[in-house]
Amino acid sequence: MKNNITLTRMNSRNAEANETKERIIKIVNSLAISASLLAFTLGCLLYYMTGYGIIFYPAMLESALFLSTLLITRYSKPVYGKQLMFLLHSISIWFFGVLLGPASQIYLFAPFLAFCVFLVFEKPLSQVLALVASAVVMILVVLNFRYPVISSLPLSKETELYLHWLVIIAATFLNGTALYYFAKESRFQNKQLKSLVNQLDKANQAMRIYVRETTHEIRSPLNVVNSILQNYIETADQGKKTVQVGIAHLEAVHFACQDMQLVMSNALGWAKIEEGKDEICHSPFHFSDWVQHLCDTYEYLAKRRSVHINISLSDNLPEYILADKSKLRTIIVNLLSNAIKFTTFRSIITVKAGMKNNQLVVSVTDQGVGISADRKEHIFDPYVSEPGQHTESSGLGLPIARHMARMMGGDLSVTDNPDGGGSIFTLRMPVEITTPPPATDHIIDYSILNGLKVLVVDDDHLNHLAFSLALKRMGIEAILADSGPQGLTKARLHQPDAILMDMIMPYTSGVEMLSQFRADRQLRQIPFILVSGNAYSEVKEEVIASGADGFLSKPVNIEQLYTILRDLVIMADTTRPVSIAR
Repeated sequence: MKNNITLTRMNSRNAEANETKERIIKIVNSLAISASLLAFTLGCLLYYMTGYGIIFYPAMLESALFLSTLLITRYSKPVYGKQLMFLLHSISIWFFGVLLGPASQIYLFAPFLAFCVFLVFEKPLSQVLALVASAVVMILVVLNFRYPVISSLPLSKETELYLHWLVIIAATFLNGTALYYFAKESRFQNKQLKSLVNQLDKANQAMRIYVRETTHEIRSPLNVVNSILQNYIETADQGKKTVQVGIAHLEAVHFACQDMQLVMSNALGWAKIEEGKDEICHSPFHFSDWVQHLCDTYEYLAKRRSVHINISLSDNLPEYILADKSKLRTIIVNLLSNAIKFTTFRSIITVKAGMKNNQLVVSVTDQGVGISADRKEHIFDPYVSEPGQHTESSGLGLPIARHMARMMGGDLSVTDNPDGGGSIFTLRMPVEITTPPPATDHIIDYSILNGLKVLVVDDDHLNHLAFSLALKRMGIEAILADSGPQGLTKARLHQPDAILMDMIMPYTSGVEMLSQFRADRQLRQIPFILVSGNAYSEVKEEVIASGADGFLSKPVNIEQLYTILRDLVIMADTTRPVSIAR
């Protein structure tokens, strides 16, 4: 299911296309009708004055052909109507210019043809060619007046006098009409250009805010990691190879990394929303246990501000619900993170969950400074801050949370906390009560991977360290390579059980190396897993198209690494579908 953003953008694009089409049709039809009436009127008058059928019948044909453009604009592309109208005008001016001779004053229609060129043709080259062609033909017609190759009709002095004023009236009418629409179209294009400039300015401003605020959001948890590690590095005994680290400090580093990962996930989530690529995936799960575990996980982050998370679950909560677990987690995690960020020190965050009117209702209450009435709706805009919040902003969490709530048929709102100040963010969404899912074995048994050899190809030595630690924990021997060609050499030498290859490396990318591995008879059967710090859907699609056996996005979770190695190496069959670890 595509999200509402996609539908909105599609409707907007369709509306713009329809508006442009209607505008062109209106211009073409107006010029065609006026030209048809003019041709009919002039044809009748000139036939009455001269009696020449060679004037009357072409004029009537011209009038009918101009009206035919109405059918073309209605049942075909409007641009074809524009081109036909320009062609008919050009042929008519040249034909009657030759037929009536100097009395036609053909040069008076030059501005009209020039305006038509800019109305009909959009590309500069087409405009130049059309202008040059029109000018050349008009010059040839004028030269024919002096050096007749095609003789004009003999006209009396009185007829020439009447014709003189008729031509002036006709030229003034056509030039004025074309000038009017040319000016109108120019104003429209200028308006469109100004609108585009404003959009670019807003996009540029949004990008600056995005970079500034995202950097700020990452700096806080990064400061925790840096401070703790720097303390241990500076106080460690240099003669020893190991250092004793406190559990509390390790937990602080772990949750700081989770904070940074949440910021990155929000950034990727917002990009997917803007691109209209977000989708819903329902699955059954035990809601009470799940939300309790989620709150317990964020309890440690709250303790850093001397804040306690109190959870209250209603008795009417169903045991199992059917919903998009990933999106629901994103909503509640962002609400918890936001509450921890903005509540006062030594306060309580209350999480309540229950059912009301067949809807799941989850509220997160903080005891911060609250949100002013005129800012409540804008708090769901990206990077909105409130006075007195130490320059911190809500980031992308709240707009993403509301979008996902509405995408699942619910909504996210904010009200004042009547008890002790602060705000209450309330999620309401329909959920389906379901039965427990079939039992699955989630036991992690690292011993089944003991003795395996895995080749890690990455140009970053810190990634070597990270993968080595994770693989060693699972009893796997890590073979390290700095580049694709070196990895190919070591693979032939060690014959690993699996290959972890970074997608972006100097000289040769992971996808390019995959083709070389597949071309080698000794290595083509080895499971090949691509790794990337980019988790966009386009990257996953590229991995699937490349023929890789699996994909991991950084930072790599040890459970994800275990699962993909277990599935591709231990439990692999003759046909391996691509496994993508999220």
